Amino acid sequence: MKRREFIKNLGMVTGAGAVTFSIAGIPIKAFAKPFMNIQSTNGKILVLIQLKGGNDGLNTIIPLDQYSSYISKRPVIGVAETAAVKLTNQTGMHPSLLPLKQLYDEGKFTVIQNVGYSNPNRSHFRSTDIWLSASDYNQFLYDGWVGRYLLKAFPNYPNTPPPHPMAIQIGSVQSGVFDSTQGGLAVSFNNPDEFYTLVSGISADTDPPPATLAGVELKFLKEVASLSVQYASVIKEKADIGNPVANYTAGGTFGSQLKIIVDLILGGLTTPVYLATMDGFDTHSNQTVANSHPLLLTRLAESIKAFQSDLEKYGLADKVVILTFSEFGRRVNENASGGTDHGTAAPMLLVGKNVQGGIFGSNASLTDLDNNGDIKFKVDFRQIYASILKDHFGMTTNEVDNILIKHFDTIPIIKAATGVENDYELPNEFALKQNYPNPFNPATKIEYSLREPGDVKLFVYDLLGKKIATLVDSFQSAGSYSVNFNGSSLSSGTYFYSIETGGQKISKKMILMK
Repeated sequence: MKRREFIKNLGMVTGAGAVTFSIAGIPIKAFAKPFMNIQSTNGKILVLIQLKGGNDGLNTIIPLDQYSSYISKRPVIGVAETAAVKLTNQTGMHPSLLPLKQLYDEGKFTVIQNVGYSNPNRSHFRSTDIWLSASDYNQFLYDGWVGRYLLKAFPNYPNTPPPHPMAIQIGSVQSGVFDSTQGGLAVSFNNPDEFYTLVSGISADTDPPPATLAGVELKFLKEVASLSVQYASVIKEKADIGNPVANYTAGGTFGSQLKIIVDLILGGLTTPVYLATMDGFDTHSNQTVANSHPLLLTRLAESIKAFQSDLEKYGLADKVVILTFSEFGRRVNENASGGTDHGTAAPMLLVGKNVQGGIFGSNASLTDLDNNGDIKFKVDFRQIYASILKDHFGMTTNEVDNILIKHFDTIPIIKAATGVENDYELPNEFALKQNYPNPFNPATKIEYSLREPGDVKLFVYDLLGKKIATLVDSFQSAGSYSVNFNGSSLSSGTYFYSIETGGQKISKKMILMK
């Protein structure tokens, strides 16, 4: 085979300005040195599920506490109130997700509400780039957040690559989430046996190549042929050992992806990150027909249920968490075609034995919308990444900040990895402290604590009840907070500050004395 044809068949993986040839996603650089014989991670595994196209969050997680508003905006595609699977009195989920109800009741399923980022982009391509790279809306990064994590977890790479792949993607085209300054870091394939057959079918002799330009190219081919088989062999070996027994047929082709992943995990592969994908969530029309959104959610739920069942049967459930993500949610109002157009914030789903379980955050407000009439985000998606990196993978705060380029607060969605302390100790009450100093001139500090996450409003009023300052008006995680208030533009006198969240309200007075 001519080299240009060989390279064409290999494909190319591009990351952060570096170009690396790969076989089914395996970077050639990974085979330049002997494998490491050390365990470079804490044994935890993350399975990412990408819902490609923009999943409709409002029909996935249904705001029962705003049902009249919800159904008025979605008279055709809205889920009947009686059909919704009730998680709480305020929140339900699509009936197609019923297989996940047992996991929710067991505390193994977490719904994270209103996830997004500031100045959201409604382009599939750009928004996907933002989610994969963990960038700001106006920041362009050429490596993925998982790629940056893997280089932290395997600091000797590429000089001595690990004995098992650093990441595996079920699919033929490697995702940008695995791009790094060392090229793509994932092995990509559709089937372990076919992958093994492909790679092991490449042969090369051991004779030294001639010292010519053609010899350099021949050396390149020989290196690929002789070393790529190592990962193919270990993948096939672990796939042959694994023995998933749950039924994945209801999940269709997506179920097959999760079955391959659990097969490798059960077989003993130590790969820390996997990626599976589902297409079809760009539901601009006929969203509720039998083969559209409801079927996608059925396949998602049935596959996750089977996956978790196999992990628990073999005693590996404490090692793995599943996280779903999509590039954006859909518009609040249905369109004239019986579908929904590109929107903004949406829920993310987290599954695993070590997740906190329950619902994080309040339902999306259908009345307090952004300037485009879309749902406002309350949780930055990178807070979820930070929480997984720290509380699941056991990375330090500094490491997490480096991986995500800047600092993001973690949120209590995952039980901390063994030996790792959370940055937060959750308060046991909702409280508002007396400002300090008091009296003050001209500035003072106000501290408060939240027992549960929720929408928080902290205002300052004068004696006549007129609001003169807004200190907080946003969704906040459970925790302790402090804000500063400057009264330099106000007259001396008595003022009140009041905090409200979750139907509870506390007020206190303070004195400005100039």
